[in-house]
Order: sequence, then C-alpha cells, then structure tokens
Amino acid sequence: MPDTRFSWRALREHLRKYLWLYLLGIALGLLGAELLWTMTRPRIPNTASVNIYLAAGYSNPEPLEALAPDILSRVQADDPTIQQVAFESMLYNDQVYTSSMLLVTRLAVGECDAFLASAEAMEALVTSDALTPLDDALASGWMGQFGLEPYVVTTEDEEGGERRTWTAGLRLDGLDALAQMGAFDNRGAFLCVTGSGSNEAAAMKALEYLVGDLTEASHA
Repeated sequence: MPDTRFSWRALREHLRKYLWLYLLGIALGLLGAELLWTMTRPRIPNTASVNIYLAAGYSNPEPLEALAPDILSRVQADDPTIQQVAFESMLYNDQVYTSSMLLVTRLAVGECDAFLASAEAMEALVTSDALTPLDDALASGWMGQFGLEPYVVTTEDEEGGERRTWTAGLRLDGLDALAQMGAFDNRGAFLCVTGSGSNEAAAMKALEYLVGDLTEASHA
C-alpha cells in the first residue's frame, strides 16, 4: 500500500518533477487574463482621441500624461467630441528594422495625430509623406508666441518629379522642459502633425496648449 502521508521530502520530489507544469499553468493564466482585459476593456475610438506619439530611442510619456487632463478640457472647449488626449512612446531607432515597420503600421491605421520626433524619426516621417504642411497654420499665427523655429524641407514628387518646399514641423531645441521632466530629449527633435490622423485641428490645438504649458514650466 503506497505511503500517502505528507512529508517535506515527498513535496520536494513532487515539485522537482512537476514544477514546470505549475509554472506553465501560471504563465498561461496570466497571458489569458491579459488578453481578456485587452480585448474587453473600454476603448476610445481614434476619431475621439488625440494621439500624440513620442518617437525616439527613449521616451517617457508619464510626465506629459499628467498634463493631458487639463489639455483635454481646453481642447473640448473647441471640439466637444474629443474624449481623450493621449501621449504614448514609440521606440524608434534607425538601426532597428522593426522601428520603421511599427511607424508605418501606426500611420496606416490612422492612430497617429501628431509626433514629438527624434531626428531619425522625423526623417522617416518626411520620407513617408505622412505629414501635414504647417505653412498656412503658421501664417495664421499658430504657435507664433513661442518662437519655435520652423523645419523647412524640400521634397520631390516620385511620380511627377515636381519639387516643393514646405514646413514639415517645428524644432524643439528651445523647449528644455521636455528633457527636464524626463519625458523626451528635445535636442535635435521636432514637433509635427500627421495627415493620416482623425483629428488634425484638435491635435494642433492640443500641441499649442502643450507647448504653452511646457514654455511656462521652462520659465519657472
């Protein structure tokens, strides 16, 4: 008759043989819970969300997320359909092929309304022809009070060969609060707006409020 009494020796032997099964079960359970949460959690559609991505080798959106509720309230004064202003990191490193794939995919599905972009990411955005020219907005006074230098590029139409010169973004070198709060390295970086997003006007308002808040923080 087998010995069924509890003993530490028997427990250790049992764990030695079957611990991997327990660990596998725990891992599968956690994965299932994560998938369930991701699939069932409430999601705000892109048409009601201003999505601003921080595209660089390293970024931390948390300090900017702390500013998001106040920015949202001001954006909603102009567009009450907007339910969210969100900041999200996008790892971009020109040495990693998956970076460009991720960037193109996010643009293709219309998730990106605006970017704070490193020099490498900005080059990819200009090349992808994804950006909204800012010349008209700047001429009408958008961002004029902050003194950010325009980033002017000359590109060529691949089909017709026509060359055009236009403002692709604004330089962020003078906005040191981004680096001081640990969110983003502003040196050599840019601010830009995409033409593939759902909320171009709201995104431009959100960026203007953001730069205003960060300018005040820099002066403080």
